[in-house]
Amino acid sequence: MWSRMKKVARLDGATFLELRNDNKATGQAIGVLALASLSYGVGQALSPASLAGNYGLYGIIVGAFATMLISMIALLIWSMTSYLVGTKLFKGATSFFGLLRPLFFSASPGLLLVFVSIPIDLASKAVAAVVLGWMLIAEVFAIKNAMGFDMQRSMLTFIVGFLILLLIATTFGGIWAKRKP
Repeated sequence: MWSRMKKVARLDGATFLELRNDNKATGQAIGVLALASLSYGVGQALSPASLAGNYGLYGIIVGAFATMLISMIALLIWSMTSYLVGTKLFKGATSFFGLLRPLFFSASPGLLLVFVSIPIDLASKAVAAVVLGWMLIAEVFAIKNAMGFDMQRSMLTFIVGFLILLLIATTFGGIWAKRKP
């Protein structure tokens, strides 16, 4: 698993293909996603902004696990959207789990998100920006290799999927905000 994580972080196309075809790697992919999400959750919970609220140990643990769970659900929804856009709109050829495994492994650089807890505001934002950018690039490579796309179609799949999720989020966000208490 660790070897694959390093190769995916280096954007090794052969590893993305290997993950697509290895049905036994689904558990590993979920483990990678859980570790990256936990790193992000811990980083967020220990960030100076969170600690300024004087949370106790219980608040830090709950915050870390809540962020972890939300992150995992978000990437699962992203995987479903990417699969539907890639296969239905751009005629990619893969199974759902054939895309899910490389996409979940593309979260490997997310292990570094624990460093968003750096007490220097600019440094923590820089770490977050670099790591999230790295993860987004890895996701484009995952889509490219898992679906058999060229770079243009993988970028289009990524952009269209992102726009669909943005539309859904703003629609439901607007509905949620208009609710009366």
